[in-house]
Amino acid sequence: MSFTSDTRHVDRRVMLVGRDRVFYFGLLGCPGIRNFGSATLYVSAHAPLQVSFGGQWHQRRLVWVPAYTPHRIRALERQIGVVMVEPESTDMVAVDRCIRHSLDAGHEPALLERVFQGFTRLQQADSESDLSTENFDDLFLGESLPARGLDPRIRRVLDRVCDDSAEAGSAVDLARAEGLSFSRFLHLFKAETGVPLRKYRAWRRARNLLYHVRSDVSLTDIALQTGYPDSTHFSHSIRKIYGLPPREIVAGSRRLRIRVQPPWMSGHPSPGPAPGLVAANSHKPAVTAAAIV
Repeated sequence: MSFTSDTRHVDRRVMLVGRDRVFYFGLLGCPGIRNFGSATLYVSAHAPLQVSFGGQWHQRRLVWVPAYTPHRIRALERQIGVVMVEPESTDMVAVDRCIRHSLDAGHEPALLERVFQGFTRLQQADSESDLSTENFDDLFLGESLPARGLDPRIRRVLDRVCDDSAEAGSAVDLARAEGLSFSRFLHLFKAETGVPLRKYRAWRRARNLLYHVRSDVSLTDIALQTGYPDSTHFSHSIRKIYGLPPREIVAGSRRLRIRVQPPWMSGHPSPGPAPGLVAANSHKPAVTAAAIV
């Protein structure tokens, strides 16, 4: 199957959201400067994408953006594909080297085709199919990405923040729980993850918006549920990270089909039998994300 000729799913927008990975096929919108905490692969089926890292604009069908890299992205096509990889769970040095090799060695068409084949297979899969992080990597990238080795104390902290960014506790609480002094904890966290705790938590909190975009509650309630003190901080943070205000994200989120990867499918111990890949009406609010990623 060629990614350039298959148009059967052109209007079937979908997002697969997991703890360590996200796949999105849908609208891009017109975002300003964005700064994701995930490494992000943008792909376009036909027309080149335009990307700027603060200066000149470049055109490519496939764009690789390392984590925490401010950038702007434009698309001539109405819809694009996006693969997002969380760096704290993955050996990003190896991944970055692999992706850049694919681009530099002229293997871009093969990688593009792999991503869009994965999209088609995702559309055709049973909504109850299990999909682990390894399955995700193989589906969209053709191989399992190497895991990142972490100090077990920092791994437990990441688990707490990812499980509930609004209730994980203060940095002092997290340090105390691991038997570390405050200064030692902050130093160790940055040494292990490559990013300060505050910056990491800001990203995970903003990322949790994906679980609330189609909630019936107000934006203020969403802000409080995701750990923001008020709607002003919420709006500022979301705009700074996504390049769009939350109101536009919610207003533009209408037709996306969402599948949520259970936390225990990300390589962490399961609390019980895995129920599979749950659909939009599962235990978390349905997510729609037109023009989010």
